[in-house]
Parts: sequence; structure tokens; C-alpha cells
Amino acid sequence: MKHLLFIISFLSITNADLIQPPNYSALYHTYVQFEWEQIPSADRYQLIVSTNDSFTDVIIDVTDQTLVYIDRENIEWSSQYYWKVRKYNLDGELGSWSDVFTFTTAEQKSNVTTIFSNESDIENGVTIFGSFFNYYSAVVDINGNEIWNSGEEDLVFYNTNEDGDLFGCYLDNTSDNNLPGIEFNIDNEFLWEEPNDEFLHHDLIQLPNGNYMGVVSVSQIGPIPIGSWTPLFQGFGYVADGVTPEFPWVGDKIVEWDKDTKEVVWSWNTFDHYDMQDFDGIGGTWDQAYIDQQYDWTHVNALAFHEESNSVLISVRHLSRITRIDYLTSDIIWNMGHEFLSGDVDFGYDLGFSFQHSLQILDNGNIVILDNGNLSQIFLGTNEPTSRAIEIEINEATEDATIVWEYILPTNLFGFASGNTQKLENGNYLITTVGGGGTSLEVNANGDIVWEADLNLSLPSGAVYRAMRIPGIYPVVFSIVTQDLIMHDLEPSVSVEDSTVAFEIHNEGNYAMTYTYNLVDDEGWFDSAAQEVLIQPGESFTTEYSSDQISDLTFANPMVFTVIPTEHIHLLKTANVNAYTFPVAIEDEPIPNLFRLDKPYPNPFNPTIAIRFSVGNADQYYLHVFDITGRLVESLVNGGTVSGEYEVQWNASQFSSGIYFVQLTVGNSIDTRKILLIK
Repeated sequence: MKHLLFIISFLSITNADLIQPPNYSALYHTYVQFEWEQIPSADRYQLIVSTNDSFTDVIIDVTDQTLVYIDRENIEWSSQYYWKVRKYNLDGELGSWSDVFTFTTAEQKSNVTTIFSNESDIENGVTIFGSFFNYYSAVVDINGNEIWNSGEEDLVFYNTNEDGDLFGCYLDNTSDNNLPGIEFNIDNEFLWEEPNDEFLHHDLIQLPNGNYMGVVSVSQIGPIPIGSWTPLFQGFGYVADGVTPEFPWVGDKIVEWDKDTKEVVWSWNTFDHYDMQDFDGIGGTWDQAYIDQQYDWTHVNALAFHEESNSVLISVRHLSRITRIDYLTSDIIWNMGHEFLSGDVDFGYDLGFSFQHSLQILDNGNIVILDNGNLSQIFLGTNEPTSRAIEIEINEATEDATIVWEYILPTNLFGFASGNTQKLENGNYLITTVGGGGTSLEVNANGDIVWEADLNLSLPSGAVYRAMRIPGIYPVVFSIVTQDLIMHDLEPSVSVEDSTVAFEIHNEGNYAMTYTYNLVDDEGWFDSAAQEVLIQPGESFTTEYSSDQISDLTFANPMVFTVIPTEHIHLLKTANVNAYTFPVAIEDEPIPNLFRLDKPYPNPFNPTIAIRFSVGNADQYYLHVFDITGRLVESLVNGGTVSGEYEVQWNASQFSSGIYFVQLTVGNSIDTRKILLIK
């Protein structure tokens, strides 16, 4: 591994190497992350952004002491922008400008309007929602301004987690299982996709062990029960006597896939654990079965994993039931909800929820759901079908459940399907319903509406699936700053005359994040053991390494400081510096930028990635791909001599998933980019 660390070096220049957004990139968000490499001897940076390449119309002009700036005010949809960075020290010292990068923004997709009075009553963050049938997702701010959308991908948001990961599905009309489940990011890149061997629907989550869990359909032949629908089926030639197995029932299977191999490592089937004499006989599902020629029996529409009790909770829409499953034994711990003939429901008969959707488990063990209320006239005696947001307290010792909070939606916002309820950090609840063309209400504990969003969707072209409040669209953004960095021998360098070296980790994202970090040096001066630190958003951490093992050298000791977000290891970063035991001269003269290796795109990729680079005057240059062990796996350019701008396509179909490094070598200088192959 030590040899690999020598490979991962970068061209050291005194003007900034731009990173994000990549040159010529197309963005699907208007909150834009600008990122650049550290410039030796810089304590501040100036970033300017313009609508033209001559920078006569500057819309952003800021100074920043880290290596990331996120703009949330000035970027608009359907526009092109140009940006550059330079050193801008407090003492007035200015560096040369970087190259100019350009990017464009896509078209806006949503049309959301909001109403609120007091901003301080609203939970911080932005709101993400997904829409079925027109198949798109978007994020809006408090004013309804769209700040991200799913672009050309027919992508529907399902849910997110405390690490900011995004899960959903996309429409694939070429497949029988046409809604493959995925994990995705704001660049609309698919970070993981389920194998699509069965039809996944409604939900996909990631477990604490890193594996993924979702809901897939399964079917089995069963009887047609006797009811008002019986003559319809008998007229179609069925016996329909409630006993004869003759008709397809569609149930659900909860499946856990290995995150790497995508093999099924755990499953739970409704046909194995529910009694088929428990079925909806009053909600019209058997009348629909006559039309569909199959019976949608259970219709599981949400799942959640409770780490403390090592159990899985599922919402079973057509049985108006919530079930807790022991993950180790697969046994049902309890069933809560509407009582059926089997007597398998343990408690909660009087809660009255029906055809419910979504599941949130709170820290205190309470459960928050949207009671869609399709059967509220029967279960609750309402005059019209009525939806509710409810929080349920469960006492497993006494097998009892109590509604500790509820909000009854007005009848014009009745949501017959989908929707969800999310309890927020400030104690408010975000309630989303298909009613009113798609509506999200933020309601406080007293039942007062403090924020309302009209999503302006209308069936059948669009129906909101779920909406959630998230801290922001950037869960993992961080920068590494090497203290007292200077330029020496054309490389970023530090002096360790005092036997110390220090690095700063700046969390510039929207989420608290745990980082694993370590320092490796060729001479073994410093402790290379990995350590962890939790950094809150907007805060930083400084780690100082000292050693009494430092011996005088006449040459450089290369060091690599690596930082890995523990829940997003593919986003690791390194700071590569040379350490000297003697005073080193500071070289401030600009070094000609003889070549540039742009950020490969798309990244992650499967299986083809585009690699853009430019080469100035050079005798020979090489473009190679290495794996994470430092082994050469592909030579893309082997001894090129003609200067210019190039793009090379690498097809990695014959290689396994994982991290690779693209390396451009020109003379004695090297530039490297990390890429991630996901299959």
C-alpha cells in the first residue's frame, strides 16, 4: 500500500487546480459546490464566478480560507457560468488566476408554491420529494425555489437516512421489473442498484451492516373468498367458493442483498408468516382483483430497521397492519392494527388506521405514520374518507399501543395512496399527501400549520410519493488543509524542523460526519494508526503529528495524509506533501501548467468513463489506470508526443467493482484522479 501512495501525487503549481464543478459539466442543482486544490503559502482564496468568459459580469466574488465554497444564492437554472480561483492572502499578496472552468445548469422541473408566516417556527433545511407517473424528483427551499432535480433520469425519491444517502427507483421500460431500486446522489449518478431479479416496489433502505433491504413482489395461487365480488368471478368461470386454490395472490417478500455481491442473504415472505384468511374484504381490493386478474393481498409499502432491537418493521397497507419482525429468527414479534379472523393481531385494534403509508421509528421507540384513512368511515366513523398523521407509543410489555399525537387532515387533502409523515428535529411534523394536487404541511406539536407547500401535481400525470426535510443536498463535503504548506522543488512541502506536522479537516457539508484519518510517511517517522473524529457541519478539526524518531535527511520524506468519511468511503481524499528536516526555500514563481487532467466523468461509472486531459510542450506523456493495490491494469496512452486536448474512453467491463486511479504522467510530473467502478 505504501508504494501506491507514491503514485497518488499531483502536479504542484502555484495557481489553483480546480476540482468542482468539473470543466464543461452539466449540473442538476443551483446550490453549487466550488472546490479547488490547496495552493502553497496561501491563507485565503478568491473565487469569482461570471456569466461570461471575460468576467465582465461577475455574480460571485468571495474570499475563503478553506478549499470549498458552496453558493446558495446566485446560480440560476438553464444558464452557463465561468469560474476561477487565485491566492488572496490577508497581507494583500495575490497569486495568479487558475484556469477558467465552465459549467451549465439544467432546466427546472417542479412548480412549487409555499405559504408561511414566521421562518423561525420552521425546521431548518430543504425539502426533497418524489413524484410518480411523471417520474421525477426535486428539492425545494423554504420559498419553494427548486434547488435540485433529477434531470433526464426518470427517478423517484423513496427515502433518506441520517447520513444523507438518497434511495429511490427509476423507470426502466425495457425491463419487466420496470422500477429498479437504487441509491443515488445529487449528480444523478447511481451509486448502487439492486439486481432486479424480482419486482422491487415502494421502499429500499440500507442496513447498519452496509447491506440493502427492499420490498419485492411474490405470488402464490390461493382461493377466491366469498363476498360481494363472488358473482363477478363465477361469471368469469372461477369456482369462487373460498376454498379452491385457483387465483393468483400477490404478496411481498422482504429481501436483504449483500452490498458487494448483490446476493440475497436474508428474506422474509408474507406467505410464510401471514394467514390467508386475513384479507381486505371492505376496501375494494377484491373488486380491483377482478379487473387485474390477480389479488394484491398485502401490499407492503414501507419498511424500517430498528438497530437497538435488531428488528424489521413493515407497513402492510391492505391488511391495515404494522408488523415487527425479529431479524435473527424471522419470527413475528407483534402485529398491530386491524383485527382479522386469524387472531394474529396482538394489539392496536382501536387505533383505527387503515391503508397506512410510511414508517419512522423515533429514538424513544415511538412510530410515526401517515394513516391514509381509506376505511376511516368504517374504522373511525368519519363522514368522508379522512387521512391523519399519527405518532404511536407502543408498550410491548403490556401489549398496548396509544396514539400520543395526531393531526387530522381536512377532507380536501385526503390521500388515498402514498404520502408520509416525518417527525422533525424541532418537534414539528412534515405531512405529505396526494390530496390537493400534492401537498406538504409542516405542523407543530399544537397542530398549527407553520409551512405549507403546494407541489402542483395532478393525477394521473403526477402524484407525490413522499417528501422529507433534509439538512441540505451536500451530506459529505470536506477539505483537507496542510498547515504551513510551501512550494519546494516544484512540489508541495513542509518543514519538520520542530518535529511536527499538522493537518486540518473542514466539514463543509450539511451533516455531522465521522471521518477516519491517518498519516503515512516513507521513513516511518509518524504513527500511521487510523483514528476517527466526529465533526459537526461548518466546523473543523486539526490533528498534529509529532515524533522523536525524525532523523536528518538531505532529501524529501514523502507523506500522505488520508481522510475517509466512514459512511462514504468512496469519497476519500489525500493530501500529498514532501517533508524536509532542514529549512526549505519558498518558491513563488508560477510554474507553467504543461498539462491538465480533468475530473473523469461520470464518476462513479459502469462500465465506461470519459477521461479528458490536455498536454502542452512535452517529449512524451502517458495515461495509465492503476487499481487500489498500485497494480497497472490498463495503458490508455503509452508514449504520446503530440500536444493538445484529448478525451479517452475507458471501458472497464472486464474489471471488478472498486476504486481505481487514472494517472497522467508528463516528464517527471504526475497528476492522478480517483475513479469508482460500480456494477
